[in-house]
Amino acid sequence: MNSQSYPWIVAALAALVAVGTGFAALNQPAPPPASVAEEDAATLLIHLQSDITAALEALDNRLAHAAFELGKTDLSDADAHGILANLSATDPSIVDCTVSDAGGTILAAEPTAYRDIEGAEIGGQAHVRHVLATKRPIMSEVITVAENIPATVIVAPIFTNEGLFAGFASVVFRPEALVAGIAEPAVNGTPYQVMVIQTDGRVIYDTDPAQIGRMTFDDPLFADYPDLLDVARRVAGERYGTATYGFAADGGEAVQKEIAWATAGLHGVEWRAAVIRETG
Repeated sequence: MNSQSYPWIVAALAALVAVGTGFAALNQPAPPPASVAEEDAATLLIHLQSDITAALEALDNRLAHAAFELGKTDLSDADAHGILANLSATDPSIVDCTVSDAGGTILAAEPTAYRDIEGAEIGGQAHVRHVLATKRPIMSEVITVAENIPATVIVAPIFTNEGLFAGFASVVFRPEALVAGIAEPAVNGTPYQVMVIQTDGRVIYDTDPAQIGRMTFDDPLFADYPDLLDVARRVAGERYGTATYGFAADGGEAVQKEIAWATAGLHGVEWRAAVIRETG
């Protein structure tokens, strides 16, 4: 780690961790003087962390409200479909929304283009096993969903008016689309690249679309860059930090890069949001 590269970011992130939110960090003592570049990187990173988490929480809150309303239906009637259709229209990153019974069978799906997954058995998926066992909400990592695409799923339990567990509602969404709506306007006109990865090294979002979906630790593209892989392991294992590494894109000459990262997420699932800048 090159702690001299981003001294203000380290201070800002330490304050952020201490208070638990980027907005509360505004009440911390003034940081030591820093360059404009360092302040820009720190501000960008804190806003990315905060805005990505807020976007996930907004999806989760809308899903929780829909699950409450679904508890008043038979889970597959016109009212249930209407609730799912309304939910699916609330964010452009949403692929579809479903409701499943207490055995893990999909009973209803919206929009109508995805109704062919109704009847699918998804009880074997890890996030489904969680909600069936705990009756608590969860977010999955990127998986191949019943729609046969890579996506992330947020799940919420459904209870009847009598308090009985009836099944669960799900929002299936493309995390790269969710993050892009936040990251693209944030970095426009700046020298920074944004990357968001899972803790298993899967790239959820990158300013370079060709990187999305890559498994950092297993991809041959990165095999000849041990310092990059060391940094990637740190990013996966540490909730925030800074580092430098070298990488040659498209077979060109290797360049040095600086990276600073923090953690966003939902229901205990962590995403690392990072800002990256070439330094030479």
